[in-house]
Amino acid sequence: MKNKFMITISDIHGVKQYTMHQFIKLFVMWILAAIVLIITIGTLVLYSLSDQVDELNNLTQNLQDTKEQLAIQNGDLQNNILRKSETLNSMNEQLAEIETIIGLEPNIESSFYDRANSAKIGTTLKVEKSRLTVAQLAILNRSIPNGIPITYKRITDKFGYRIHPITKKRHHHSGIDMSAKIGTPIYAPADGVVEYAKRKGSYGNYLLINHPFGFKTAYGHLEKFAVKSGDYITKGDLIGYVGNTGRSTGAHLHYEIRYLHKWLNPDKFLTWSSQTYGDVIANERLVNWAKLMDQIEQRLQLQALNNTNIKIARIK
Repeated sequence: MKNKFMITISDIHGVKQYTMHQFIKLFVMWILAAIVLIITIGTLVLYSLSDQVDELNNLTQNLQDTKEQLAIQNGDLQNNILRKSETLNSMNEQLAEIETIIGLEPNIESSFYDRANSAKIGTTLKVEKSRLTVAQLAILNRSIPNGIPITYKRITDKFGYRIHPITKKRHHHSGIDMSAKIGTPIYAPADGVVEYAKRKGSYGNYLLINHPFGFKTAYGHLEKFAVKSGDYITKGDLIGYVGNTGRSTGAHLHYEIRYLHKWLNPDKFLTWSSQTYGDVIANERLVNWAKLMDQIEQRLQLQALNNTNIKIARIK
């Protein structure tokens, strides 16, 4: 024990003695174990990081490939848009030429579809105008609401947005207001059947008439009716009298023209005649005039067939 440094460790298990040499040896073993453990953990972490780096590299490559594909697609899309734009410009130029030829003023604020539809109607009109028979004109004149339904002093409110004289709020005026004396007679602007004839809210005494081909006319603020619901009427029949009922500031007729739940500007139809109907058709774009003319032609053909059958039956 001479010249030896002794280390004594006492615990619940007893007393242990180590020489300095043994203690250093034990300490070195712990250090080595710790180093091995650190190296092992580090190696595992490095492997994990390496896998993540590989995944990131793959993801980066995929993103790069996707970016290149999108760039190619974007280039193709831009080229396609350019070609479509050039085609549309060419079509617009051609459409403008057609509009000029048939007498329509190009409206650049309207959609291409609306302009094309108007041009189609105008072209159809030019063709039909030169070959419409007296019978075709007669059906148009009796079926389409046209002309002036009353003798009036002036139009006090036009079709479109306005400030209501009573509510003072801006809203769409769905017809025109025609100033006239109370009791002024109102005449049917076309053949039809009475759908509604009684009081209705702000309209006061209200009259609604169904006409052929999807047209309707409405009359507000009447003093009294000359017809009732269900009555069949012909153009020119007396249907009511001007009044001041409902929400009204004075005696007048509120007059509306509708087509398939769309409100039309009655101003266009007030001047309708055998000489001016073409202008009305060309300017009223909400009505499918081409199909309407087809229906009239079919009706005339059916009438001609019936007349032929009657003549044959009489001969027999």
